[in-house]
Amino acid sequence: MFLKDARSVRLREGEHHVDDVSNTLKRFFRESIGESIFTNEAYQDWFHTSMIPEERQKIQQYQTLFTCLPQVNRATLKAMINHLYCVQRFSDKNQMTMHNLAIVYGPTLFQTDGQDNKAGRVVEDLINHFIDLFNIDEQQLKKQLDEIVSIIKLRDVCLMQSSQNAGDFICTVYLEEKKSECELSLKVPATMTAQELANEILYLRKLMTKEKDNWSCFEVIEREEMERPLHYAEKVLPILLHSLGTDSYLVVKKNIAMETMLMYLASRVADQKHGMVKFREERKLALGVGSFSDRYFMLTGFTLRLYKEVRSNKPEKEWPVKSLKVYLGVKKKFKPPTCWGFTFLYENKEKHEKQQWYVCCDTQMEQREWFATFLYVQNDGNVWPSHSSSSRASRTPPDSRFSNISLIPLRGNANEMRNSVAAFSADHLSIFKKV
Repeated sequence: MFLKDARSVRLREGEHHVDDVSNTLKRFFRESIGESIFTNEAYQDWFHTSMIPEERQKIQQYQTLFTCLPQVNRATLKAMINHLYCVQRFSDKNQMTMHNLAIVYGPTLFQTDGQDNKAGRVVEDLINHFIDLFNIDEQQLKKQLDEIVSIIKLRDVCLMQSSQNAGDFICTVYLEEKKSECELSLKVPATMTAQELANEILYLRKLMTKEKDNWSCFEVIEREEMERPLHYAEKVLPILLHSLGTDSYLVVKKNIAMETMLMYLASRVADQKHGMVKFREERKLALGVGSFSDRYFMLTGFTLRLYKEVRSNKPEKEWPVKSLKVYLGVKKKFKPPTCWGFTFLYENKEKHEKQQWYVCCDTQMEQREWFATFLYVQNDGNVWPSHSSSSRASRTPPDSRFSNISLIPLRGNANEMRNSVAAFSADHLSIFKKV
């Protein structure tokens, strides 16, 4: 059945085990595909390459041999080494180090008897130099590893939450900064808003707040180089389910810019913003060329437009404002010209299109004015509650059994996410029954 239509095979927890998958994979490469994936004509060349002492020369020779393989062999080998690379990244949990995997899969992929270590040495090299050998997009690889972390955590949470209320999730949130003494674990119902989460955290820590403290919940990503204050009415659960990765977290802290932004919005005549900023595109960053350059931006009630210069009549680009996600900050490796920058994320789900670009302002006040206008337009003028709400989704103290377990980010489109949450609420283990 696996050979006829591998995609139709459904593994079920309790009926199948990790060893079943591993044994099937090894039998496939050893018995079902005829010759070795490295081909009978070239496998000795791979062995000789593993003996080259200089690493850069060795990698270049491996790349040459790889390009000489048939297309199907190249795709299969790349997928297999990708899998082994991901497995060894979690060797602390599965005990399968790079060396152990090479010993197991070297003879299998080369279809040798395993009497010497040549095959294992090649496979270990391929795993070790996976990113360079196959020109891997590190951002995509990070997403893949994040998803694996998510699955591992989801299984742990499913097992530990079997006695909890359906639909409530356990989430780790930090107060003011990411330190062990500042973290709290609490239930997050599907209805909880960012303001309710902030209020709950402040209540649990018994903090007295003032009216203009403007406590907010922030989504922090990319090793703390970028952050986004959640709108006070924004639901927290979709952020936890769909956005947070291994380098991301939620923190409740004072929004020190909010009072200034509210004063700016109160003094404006029109609901728009325009001006010159420094701009850089993601695609140029990916190519390793280009730099930040001056561009004229115009933000109106519905659209953000980019012009090459002030006098231009036709915009170079334009985006619907409510489809943009705006983060404060730009990653340092892109060398932003100022520290008052934004990172814009745009996703068109209908066209399966994603864009990311970067903008820097000349002053902090200019950054705050732009951000205030974005918040105003995206939320139809409802930027901040007129009075501080004390409502909380729950006053139940966090269950000590869950310690610092973080909730897992699920991947997929909106329908897939809703289906996953619905299935999880009804039966905590149901999500694994179709794996």
